[in-house]
Amino acid sequence: MISIGTGYSDRENADAAAEVVSRQAMEESGTEKVSFAVLFATADHRDHYWRIIKKIRKMTGAKCLVGASAFGVITGNTEIERRPGIALMTIASDELEATSFLIKNLQENNYRAGEAVGGHLASSGLTPSLLLLFPDTFSFQNYRFFEGFENSYGYLPMIGGTAAEDGTHEKTFQMEGDQVSFDAVSGIAFQGDFCTEIGTTQSCLPIGEPLQITRAEGNMIYEMDGRRAYDILLELLSHTEMTDPNEALQDVFLGIPLRSFQTDFGKSSYLIRNIMGVNVKKGMLACASPIETGDFVTFTKRDPQRAKTDLRNMLEDLKERLNPSLPRFGFYFNSCARGRSLYGEPNVDIHMIRQFFPQVPLLGFFTYGEFAPLDHVNHLHHYSAVLTLIV
Repeated sequence: MISIGTGYSDRENADAAAEVVSRQAMEESGTEKVSFAVLFATADHRDHYWRIIKKIRKMTGAKCLVGASAFGVITGNTEIERRPGIALMTIASDELEATSFLIKNLQENNYRAGEAVGGHLASSGLTPSLLLLFPDTFSFQNYRFFEGFENSYGYLPMIGGTAAEDGTHEKTFQMEGDQVSFDAVSGIAFQGDFCTEIGTTQSCLPIGEPLQITRAEGNMIYEMDGRRAYDILLELLSHTEMTDPNEALQDVFLGIPLRSFQTDFGKSSYLIRNIMGVNVKKGMLACASPIETGDFVTFTKRDPQRAKTDLRNMLEDLKERLNPSLPRFGFYFNSCARGRSLYGEPNVDIHMIRQFFPQVPLLGFFTYGEFAPLDHVNHLHHYSAVLTLIV
């Protein structure tokens, strides 16, 4: 049996908010004590995180609590953005087992941190089938962490997101048990008799034709289709309403392939990466991730209608995959560049999810980067959302 409860609060007072979410979650779960709790709280409460988790653990009896700071928080009822918010999920179950962790000093060595998480799971005595991960955005190097984890443990589906804040402190927080830290990675791995269905959706629309990288070094792109990369970007912008390349970098990104020789960015999955800067003299663009000469890429831009269409397609696909099963609970990790900043109004995503899965308890937060596997490879996504349903 699995009993799930969720709670949320936008109260400014941290103690009052912690009490509200605890009471809501316990009443919804119908239990007196829970096994696990997952918590997300906005940066408005950063000075009170320790008090929040202490009160939640006292009121719920959760022996295992994990969480992270958030740009905004999400439950099945609402999305709370740009104001104080706490969201909590409690899980009481004799079917699930879990092990949680908090690894500090992430920036010092991401490879070693990945190894440490893998080693923790290997020594836990469990064989988990799902891992929730919440690293510090400003310390996290996804390629090194993933390599360390997989060399230590092997493949395990990862979902979650990089911890976030409101953009004023450049510091995010991770929680586990009674600990609150930064420059760390927290998470929880679940074992049990359950199945998981994961859907990813993007908020970007490809613009222009795919381009082949004809000269690149590391993350520096010098030439596309034999021409200066910067010149191609300027030419692309001349056909849009964006004329200033520096301003355009806030809305124009690179779509990079998942596999070699991929040229389809319309229907096939791909990864979104920021253009970190340009060098006019050298005609170069800097990508947020390494890029290989010979790969095809595409320019993309955020588009609210494309985001809605892609989300609906993802939900229809999940519904078809699950039929006739009904999810018991789920997690939704959404880019902070979606939500109100993309649509101009709140709750667009959660209302659409509710059309397809009206009764499923959900928890999530607005992240600086989302995790989900594609083709059995874990990836860090941007400007995307990940919906994971537990059956």
